[in-house]
Amino acid sequence: MRFYLHAGLWFVLFAVFLAISIPPVVRAVLENKIGPINPNHSTDAYLDGLTHVRNGSELFSRLIESTPRQKSIVIVVDAQSSPSKFLGMIVAYLAWPRDVQTMAVTPATFSRELASIKQDSVSAAIFCTVKPPVWMKTKTDFGTNIAFVPIESLKPPP
Repeated sequence: MRFYLHAGLWFVLFAVFLAISIPPVVRAVLENKIGPINPNHSTDAYLDGLTHVRNGSELFSRLIESTPRQKSIVIVVDAQSSPSKFLGMIVAYLAWPRDVQTMAVTPATFSRELASIKQDSVSAAIFCTVKPPVWMKTKTDFGTNIAFVPIESLKPPP
């Protein structure tokens, strides 16, 4: 008798488990949420939300590949904006294994901070939700919130 009660209890618990877990699994299958995962799924979603660029991780990696590996990249973010800082962290993640320097600027320190960039050891500057100065002629806009500026354009006009 004890064996049958034990087996019956486990049967009931298993039935409750199935009754609770089957509906969410069926919904996920019907919504096509089960399947292979893109290796850049998270960063693509973040870049899509912040810059409105689809497959942004792959496209951004190609942009970074155009820079010399031995030089670092400066990422300029707005010190007072959390989305700018977050976008800067995503850019730093995608720039790996290159060395990156994050520069948090405010409107008061923007010009001084840009002037302090050592151009012999830097290959590019990436502006995250910060507008590059108008005198920077050669820049590549990556979506709505990222501007990629090669080192040649970082030199201010005389």
